[in-house]
Amino acid sequence: MCGRRLRTETSRARGAGPVCWRATRPPVHRPPTADLTAVPEPTPGQTELELQPIQPTLWSL
Repeated sequence: MCGRRLRTETSRARGAGPVCWRATRPPVHRPPTADLTAVPEPTPGQTELELQPIQPTLWSL
């Protein structure tokens, strides 16, 4: 496509290198990823416990 030498078998088979191939192809739409910062809603009937700081001791190691 751009006149450059194709180096790999894949590039030769499709007739374009990776840069030209990406430039001429439509964009790939990926599904949205999960929002890891969102706090999930508690399940009905369950009690949410407060987080307690834990001081490691010799016995807990």
